[in-house]
Amino acid sequence: MKCLICGRDAAGELCRHHVEAKEKLQAAYPRWVEAYGEMGWAEYLDNVKRNVQTGQWAKETAEFLQGD
Repeated sequence: MKCLICGRDAAGELCRHHVEAKEKLQAAYPRWVEAYGEMGWAEYLDNVKRNVQTGQWAKETAEFLQGD
């Protein structure tokens, strides 16, 4: 299979880079809510994408997750 985001070889729908980014995004969400207050998943992903410190794989994954 190929990664749905970047086209690299993948065991599932995402390559290892984007799987790791997805796992980290999901794990960080509760910490963001705790730190910044009530925040929906879509708003969180928007904030992640706009953050200059967010890496390319995380930004790409956030964009992909918003399309789900």
